[in-house]
Amino acid sequence: MDRKYLLLLLAHLAISPISVIKAEPVEQRKHQTTDANVIGHVIDKKTGDHLPGITIGIKGTTFGTATDATGHYYLKHLKPGQVTLVMHGLGYKSQEKVVTIERNRTIEINFEAIQDDIRLDEVVVSSNRQNTLRRLAPTLVNVVDGKTFEQANANNLAQGLVFQPGVRVENNCQNCGFNQVRINGLDGRYSQILIDSRPVMSALAGVYGLEQIPANMIDRVEVVRGGGSALFGSSAIAGVVNVITKEPINNSVMVNESLGMTGFKSLDNNLGFNASVVSEDNRSGAMVFGQSRFRRGHDVNGDGYTELGRIDSRALGGRAYIRPSDLTKLTAEVHTFHEDRRGGDNLNWPDHVAAVREATKHSVYSGNIKFDLFSESYKHHLQVYASGQAVRRESYYGGIGKPNAKNKDGNEIKIGGEPVPGGRIGFPIHPSDYGLNYGLTSGRTYVGGLQYTYDFDKLLFMPAQLLVGSEYTHDYLSDVMPIRQWYTENWLEGKHGGKSLSEPINQTIRNASQFAQIEWKNDMWSFLLGARLDQNSAVKDMILSPRATLRFNPTKNINLRATYAKGFRAPQVFDEDLHVGVVNGEATRVVNDDNLRPEISHAFSLSNDMYFRLGAETQLNVLVEGFYTRLLDVFTNHKVKTENGVTYFRRSNYGLDDDRKVVSSGATVMGANLETKVAYRWLQVQAGLTLTSNKYDANQEWGTRHKIEGLDKEEQYLDYVPKADGSQFVAEAEDSEAQTISMTSKEILRTPSVYGYFTIGINPIKPLNLSLTGTYTGRMWAPHAVVWGQNSAVTDREAIAAGLRKQDFVVGLVDDKGAPIMEGGEAKSAAPQWDELVHTPSFFDMGVRISYDFQMFTKTKVQVYCGVNNLFGAFQNDFDFGPDRDSGYIYGPTMPRSGYMGVKFSF
Repeated sequence: MDRKYLLLLLAHLAISPISVIKAEPVEQRKHQTTDANVIGHVIDKKTGDHLPGITIGIKGTTFGTATDATGHYYLKHLKPGQVTLVMHGLGYKSQEKVVTIERNRTIEINFEAIQDDIRLDEVVVSSNRQNTLRRLAPTLVNVVDGKTFEQANANNLAQGLVFQPGVRVENNCQNCGFNQVRINGLDGRYSQILIDSRPVMSALAGVYGLEQIPANMIDRVEVVRGGGSALFGSSAIAGVVNVITKEPINNSVMVNESLGMTGFKSLDNNLGFNASVVSEDNRSGAMVFGQSRFRRGHDVNGDGYTELGRIDSRALGGRAYIRPSDLTKLTAEVHTFHEDRRGGDNLNWPDHVAAVREATKHSVYSGNIKFDLFSESYKHHLQVYASGQAVRRESYYGGIGKPNAKNKDGNEIKIGGEPVPGGRIGFPIHPSDYGLNYGLTSGRTYVGGLQYTYDFDKLLFMPAQLLVGSEYTHDYLSDVMPIRQWYTENWLEGKHGGKSLSEPINQTIRNASQFAQIEWKNDMWSFLLGARLDQNSAVKDMILSPRATLRFNPTKNINLRATYAKGFRAPQVFDEDLHVGVVNGEATRVVNDDNLRPEISHAFSLSNDMYFRLGAETQLNVLVEGFYTRLLDVFTNHKVKTENGVTYFRRSNYGLDDDRKVVSSGATVMGANLETKVAYRWLQVQAGLTLTSNKYDANQEWGTRHKIEGLDKEEQYLDYVPKADGSQFVAEAEDSEAQTISMTSKEILRTPSVYGYFTIGINPIKPLNLSLTGTYTGRMWAPHAVVWGQNSAVTDREAIAAGLRKQDFVVGLVDDKGAPIMEGGEAKSAAPQWDELVHTPSFFDMGVRISYDFQMFTKTKVQVYCGVNNLFGAFQNDFDFGPDRDSGYIYGPTMPRSGYMGVKFSF
């Protein structure tokens, strides 16, 4: 496979650049001192204010600059001839002016910028890998920009991503607190996270990556809903989240300090900075960013166990570019994230002696390099790129419950005849009780490729753009639980040798791909046909992912689109499949079935994106989108066994039909996204609503219930209330599957049928800004692992208090002949499982932020701000209690009512 890829790559390298380099003589590629300059300013047409940070570039080239703090710009030593100046600025319509550049002459070109508060002329790259105006893009691309991050006081990607239709970010663990993004109802593993259009975020880095990417690194985030595999490869089934990092455009420095209080009692402090410098001739520039965050663990229900874990993180990175000529540009960036994340109880104790602990230490190093080459006519564009990421993670997942204090001989310490809880000076926890679940995981991801585009003045019936490219991805994952690896089955029996209790995982995934597309386009029509061919080492056959889009603009302000895309998801081992989960204190591990096939998706969408002007000062944008995604061979996990403190699941492509027969697993996801934007003078409103229906074809297991004597069918268990003394439970055998019954549903869980968001910006006077942001999460089905009589789940506690259940009830374990299984001279026992499927309440989470800008000097500004997140305290109120809790039982808003204040200094 590697040899085939290498031959294709060499062919592209040999053929694609020929016309580019041939069209540009060597002597013209070198930078010359022409003393041909353009100067000017950019002012707001409405207010007359000079505007800083507006980009002025030469169309079709890599060359450009930005206005300084006074709103002026300067382009030096340009090549003589006729060029088109392009003005771009956040919140303003793009403009173009054709000018003639002459040697030894300086001309003045000024722009009057027209406000565009509904983002009609945003530039996006995620629709076709090229800079394109959003309204002319072949597919819908939604953008989250820096203004939205500021309105929500979002300090990282996870906090700002939710303000888009069809997008939800949820917390999936009370201990470690990892977030995942759901697009159109599908969970995070169906979405591809890109950094500057490169799939360098591996599964290992992606679990916590949403919170590790700081907001001050981000220029904007582009979201493409629906299958994107034709352009971006595996896992781009639900959609693509493309993080576009900031590029140096002028000389500036920014420092931001945000002091927050989670639940108004737990510190959450963020300190960030940015600095950029650009050379006088605009040929080179560099920027650096950094952020430090410390969040204390937060306990919502007062049981001593965190619902939001502690985070101590650092991020540092930079980006630089150099333009050897007007037609070439070399860009490089590097970033590193270091994070210590910990949740559970007694966060100051060592990991292995806590009742429940989930702790990770991540060190992530990433880098990208890209070279752009244009032809003299600007019709040819060659881009060569390479990216890499290295991840090292130290982890501990598990717990030892609440052990009693023991002396050096292992005998319990008692006072007044009662055992004393361990964990205090003089009352130690014995080494025999220490946890074993340490893990060491490392991953390396490399991406390399090239793409070539050619712009036809006319191909058959209209102008067109051809894009072809090759890409290679190498992803290596290694995971080991060192202490568990030392133990063997024979050792437990007092012998040496034998099979390790925890075998290491080593996985290498190689993916070689070629992609091509042709897009015919003008201001009224766009018709795109494309495909990507992937050869993945985890899949036997090559995978072809076609793509087709149609855009029709009957007028400039009406955009009708129809799209189809096929996607796939390779059957590799993901980060969540390792030991990084806890079920009743046990580590988990997922293994792939030998016959596992890749998931396949077919995604369709229809949309109408409309822009209106109501009167002289009101702008309106209305978006209506319908989507339908068909999933085939869906991955499903089935519990296999619990052995030596590890619960094993097997991933397969099958489910159960209504008669509990094994059938191939599929799913249907469909719905509609609605969005509107309104801008009127000092008021900007944006709101979105998503309506979905998400179901599997076959029943999928959401939990188990312990077997009841005389009950054999699943439906008999749904509303059944066992006797309080547990006498109806069937004794559990060594093969625990024989004594439990699988509880199933066709619902795709944790997906509300209705959800939405809004942002409101109010700017009554220039330095004062008031922001209101909110999200609505409708009711959804959430699985809840409950063990009878443990007094952990709220429903269990209430049943015990009402006398409907006996606390600490256990079922004896028996062998195949029905005889009790003995351990240490006592009958071995286990508590019965009685899982629940909870229909959660709906939530409305609103935040408010107020800021004021003090203009200290011409180039210096100080902003002070304060605000409240989740103003009305809409938060889950039925968390489990104690060490036996189900840490995955968490839903709704990710943050309780919290306050913050801060100051931002920039010059």
